[in-house]
Amino acid sequence: MPAISVANPKGGAGKTTLAFVLACELARSGASVAVIDADPNAIIAGWGRKRVEQGRASPFEIIAGPKESELVRLIDQYTTSHDFVLIDLEGTASRMTSRAFARSHLVLIPFNLSPIDAELAANAVALIQEEAEALGRQIPFRLVRSRDNAAIQTKTAKRIIGAIEEAELPLLSVGLVERAAYRDIFDFAATLEELEEGTTSGLSTARKNAYEVARAVIEAVQTEMAA
Repeated sequence: MPAISVANPKGGAGKTTLAFVLACELARSGASVAVIDADPNAIIAGWGRKRVEQGRASPFEIIAGPKESELVRLIDQYTTSHDFVLIDLEGTASRMTSRAFARSHLVLIPFNLSPIDAELAANAVALIQEEAEALGRQIPFRLVRSRDNAAIQTKTAKRIIGAIEEAELPLLSVGLVERAAYRDIFDFAATLEELEEGTTSGLSTARKNAYEVARAVIEAVQTEMAA
């Protein structure tokens, strides 16, 4: 079953949020999901610990703080036993990142629509391409717009999207929109389904966006695996 890595060398790009939202949506659809939290910040692992302390189960399995030497074995193990394996990677280039890329059926690169973020996303693309050259095969990836403005697209955003299209880089058809719900899931150690309209604004639109992002990722995985 597919392994999907989420990577970006810049903090605040929405990497962990994307991995978490995707895990929740896949699990909600009935898939068995394992999340390997290889990010030193261990935000998803921390979310899971809060759930345990509160006596609540997690909708997906969390493997926290893997060692570099065991990452490949873990990915191989969980892709055999689960429908989807998501790897939330550390922000910098490392052997851990390289090993995850080598085992990934798809790499997602979230980025904010700003010039600095776009440049760093390009660095992540270059890292994937270097790893692919070393392996002698392609590593499929998608750039993913993160913290999108749901209402308007700025001139800067349009220019960045235009540059991505001109460079013929693969861009996921749906971006992760900026929503309060995506912050509240970590604050309340909850899933989107567990949050309540009375305490979280824009919840229904966040749920719809999460569903659409997950569907687009599944379609991308199916396309790449078929190829």
